[in-house]
Amino acid sequence: MSSDSESSNASSDAAVVTFNSKTVARLFAEHFDRPDTRVSASAVETSAEYLRIFTREAIWRTDKALKDTITAAESGDGKQTAKISGARARMMRAEDLERIAGTLVLDF
Repeated sequence: MSSDSESSNASSDAAVVTFNSKTVARLFAEHFDRPDTRVSASAVETSAEYLRIFTREAIWRTDKALKDTITAAESGDGKQTAKISGARARMMRAEDLERIAGTLVLDF
């Protein structure tokens, strides 16, 4: 492996964005019935990683569903193509995420 690819891998590892552990711990604390309930740091870190993976998967699936919709519209008779503008094809909306939410939650 060359040093260029090693440095590229290192920079991509450093660029991983995840949820703030303090935010995740606060979310847990907000939903505990007893205020003296504690969560270990490793549980918070694991939960933050789970949320990161879940979010990335949701975005990936939504993007794929949008691309599939556009491909189907382009291969159709042209009536559906008018409904999907170029700008819309590049933008995710809440409705797009809602469309994949059921299968995403079942898979996780």
